[in-house]
Amino acid sequence: MSYFRPDIEAMEGYVPGEQPKGRVLTKLNTNENPFPPSPKVVEAIRNFPFEELRKYPAPYSDPVREAASKVYDIPADQIIAGNGSDDILTILFRSFVGEGHTVGWLNPSYSLYPVLANIQGGEHLTVDLKDNFGLPDNLAEKAKSSKLFFITRPNAPTGNAFEKDRLREFIANYHGIVVIDEAYADFCEDNCFDMIDEFPNVIITRTLSKSYSLAGIRAGLAFSNKNIIMGMHKVRDSYNVNGLTQAAAAAALLDQDYFLKNTQIVIDTRKKTAKRLQELGFDVKPSEANFLFCIPPINAEEFTHKVKEGGFLIRYFNTKGIDNYVRISIGSQQEMNEFLALTESILQDNK
Repeated sequence: MSYFRPDIEAMEGYVPGEQPKGRVLTKLNTNENPFPPSPKVVEAIRNFPFEELRKYPAPYSDPVREAASKVYDIPADQIIAGNGSDDILTILFRSFVGEGHTVGWLNPSYSLYPVLANIQGGEHLTVDLKDNFGLPDNLAEKAKSSKLFFITRPNAPTGNAFEKDRLREFIANYHGIVVIDEAYADFCEDNCFDMIDEFPNVIITRTLSKSYSLAGIRAGLAFSNKNIIMGMHKVRDSYNVNGLTQAAAAAALLDQDYFLKNTQIVIDTRKKTAKRLQELGFDVKPSEANFLFCIPPINAEEFTHKVKEGGFLIRYFNTKGIDNYVRISIGSQQEMNEFLALTESILQDNK
């Protein structure tokens, strides 16, 4: 006998990237930042008044929203904070998706979307990307049966950033809510913040896990017009961001010098790594994220196993259409040099 709802019993949950167990492995599989958080984050945690832990934190995460408002030049009442951007996504599904409502996203894309749709009892609509992973033609027509549609930009797991003109065309002709998931946008040449004022149906989500090195503390944001943000506040968990996270996230956001320096290093390392992988025979797709999506010159699953034997974790997706690809997170320059040396050795042995 099961006590679960039948649909929950039948569904598959989100599968996170593999975590090292037992032996020491270098993680290039979960898109974490190779740099530690800003020293100002460490200082904020050390100076946190721990007697305040007996009290509930600021219910609307005002320190985080005010810091984000200053950094992005967007009013604080157009910002909501969450316990990571996955919490923000949960709030979005609670806000807009009920039993039988259709939710859409691109394929391939972030694998948490269908899980959250299932939890809400929603129906799925997936629209395949073009062969080059570009936006499909007539997307608004293909997505018209959905009331909520997710665009991940830069896309995960492919890494490319869709053309903003094509995205604008879709939004202008789509009559539901469009969520632009910008988890990796800080590694991209541009972003979509200008669309918040341009369109009343746009929500942008951000995470501090990647570019701000706070994956272990969980902090995320969403930006939209005031009315949408007010509605989202109704369904978020009460006190959904703890006090320590609020202090750390605000400190990280306000240290833009540290953020910009490290982000540029990751971008430069990504470009160098892509060039070397191409020289080694990889088909490397254009990336504006902190990872590379590529086809190895040997079987992708076999390559993933071999680099693990050599001490590195990368991501292989046993998914139709991308099962010949691997995703490689950008680590430190030293980590990438060691990974590339291992890769060259594997390919030599395979000849």
